[in-house]
Amino acid sequence: MGFLKACLDFLSHAAFTSFSPFDALFSPQQPLFVPTPPATYSAADFAGAYSPRIDPVRDCVYPALRYNGYKPCNNVSRTCWQRRVKFKDYDINDDYEVTTPFGITREYWLTVDQADLRPDGQPKINGVALNGTYPGPIIEACWGDKIVVHVRNKYRDNGTTIHWHGLRQLYSNDMDGVNGVTQCPIAYGEEYTYEFRARQYGHTWYHSHYSLQYPDGVAGPLIIHGPTSAEWDIDNGPIMVADWLYNTSFAAFNCEAYDCGNETPPKADNIVVNGIGAFKQSNGKWTNNYFKTMFKPGKKHLLRLINGSAASSFVFSIDNHTMTVIASDLVAIKPYTTTSLLLGIGQRYTVVVEANQEPSLYWMRTTPAAGCSAFRKNQKGEFTQVKETTSFIAYEDAPKLPYPDSTSVKHKGVNDTCIDESHISQDRLVPIVPWEVSAKPTNDVSRGSFTAGYEKNANPDLYPQLPFKHWLLANSPTSQPLWVNFSMPTILDPFTNPPFSSITRFEQSYGFVYLIVDGSFLFNPDPNFTAIPTGHPIHLHGSDFVILNQDWKPYDPVNSPRDFKFNNPARRDTALLPSGGYLALAFKPDNPGAWLMHCHIAWHASSGLALQLVVRPREIPGYNGDLLPVQLGCESWRRWDNRDPIVQTDSGI
Repeated sequence: MGFLKACLDFLSHAAFTSFSPFDALFSPQQPLFVPTPPATYSAADFAGAYSPRIDPVRDCVYPALRYNGYKPCNNVSRTCWQRRVKFKDYDINDDYEVTTPFGITREYWLTVDQADLRPDGQPKINGVALNGTYPGPIIEACWGDKIVVHVRNKYRDNGTTIHWHGLRQLYSNDMDGVNGVTQCPIAYGEEYTYEFRARQYGHTWYHSHYSLQYPDGVAGPLIIHGPTSAEWDIDNGPIMVADWLYNTSFAAFNCEAYDCGNETPPKADNIVVNGIGAFKQSNGKWTNNYFKTMFKPGKKHLLRLINGSAASSFVFSIDNHTMTVIASDLVAIKPYTTTSLLLGIGQRYTVVVEANQEPSLYWMRTTPAAGCSAFRKNQKGEFTQVKETTSFIAYEDAPKLPYPDSTSVKHKGVNDTCIDESHISQDRLVPIVPWEVSAKPTNDVSRGSFTAGYEKNANPDLYPQLPFKHWLLANSPTSQPLWVNFSMPTILDPFTNPPFSSITRFEQSYGFVYLIVDGSFLFNPDPNFTAIPTGHPIHLHGSDFVILNQDWKPYDPVNSPRDFKFNNPARRDTALLPSGGYLALAFKPDNPGAWLMHCHIAWHASSGLALQLVVRPREIPGYNGDLLPVQLGCESWRRWDNRDPIVQTDSGI
């Protein structure tokens, strides 16, 4: 009955309904619902990323070693570099100050000129750049290569030089790139060629050492490929972090030299990572302008961290990820894990991060370190123009969102304290190639002890038009701030002491020279100077140094040496002088030359907080070879300076 009734109902309905076989052709059809797959990140999204171009196995070439049967082995183990069966490998255990393979020549061309720089979309006043970009191009080489860089100055307002931060420049003091110390500035329209051998390996940065030029944009990363102390799969390249000022640094320096109220010391406007930064708009929202780098699930990624700031240190971390630290500055170390690192000005760390989290987006955080950063704050102590989430990692195939929604996982012991890794524990930075330091220095430690001081009265002798109080490294009542003579670099006359040259000489050719840098005047009180408790990142040219100790307490010449570490202490080229405390260093006097030691806060270095260490001056001419390029460069500088005199308003470095 049910079937018969259904047929009758159909016929009844059809009898009263118009029907055409074409109705189905023209009646609208409802589409089937097919969900659109979400866009995801892929390698194509990172095609222009700031990444290395040299493959260590394919592109690192050693003709002499290849002729003798050596082959690359970095693809077998990252600790190995070149191998020949039944012969000694070139590897992570080699003392690179003694053993270095001979590679090939890598040649680069850089031009310094004014540029329209807008890392976060906001214009910078009088930006200066290398080849028109900030940061400048990545300079790459392999361990043992000869690096040749031609630098042309097309910037009318200043001279320029390029310093290769952390490279010890053995036999090439004249290539260190410090005007007034190892060369004259490169005059407008002139070119200077730097040639040196990459005896170390790892990564670092290069920057102008002409006055305050590097915070205005004259800086870039430098990678020297070599063995590492841990395995990794993908080299993500440099992560160069910097504070950023919209004003020219030369104008901002006025707020270091003279009282500008809340703007003293100078305050940075933003934080940029690899030349990219988000900007806080007037409505309180941030632009979606972040540096990003890709992680592949299950792979180990190599990150090369650099702090290229003028005045700010940062605590670096990655949400939900742990880092394995394998190098500090250009020194390979025994791997250890951490969730955060203090990245002081001028310091570098090489870290390996395993992509072992849920495929997504995760913030890389650059938290301004408490007490050693310079950004504007409100009355609550909160940053008003910067934030710590400045860049991010995106897993391959993760949803293509503009930025992460990850939150920081606060691990026990992680905070924003301004303290070096070696200060937390000497066991954190253990070099692979050990140094055993003699407990008996070869120098008179009292002559090698300096206080980071500040003048009580404006100094009328350096910039008489507008005198100001200077920072300096003092070890006597007659100490003066460093103020170089652009036209007469020390390397051409290492035996005299011009006014304000701040030279200390070391004739020793063996053992270790001790240097004590103190942050208070309890050890060395002086009526002309005062101590302002501040963390100073101290950088030494020409040599790595060991860190005998770092302490918050002032140096005591009787009791402090009892805390020194002599058995393979931490070793690097830039370390933090703790605020109000001391930093005890030791270096080998095995590299004759005129070398700078200075605070890497740009304002302090420009004020004069620096000195020259002239090591074995009698050997400088013969040790460094022909200094004719330096002499010719100085002749060019003097001619240009005579036509259009430069008014020196800071230390020059």
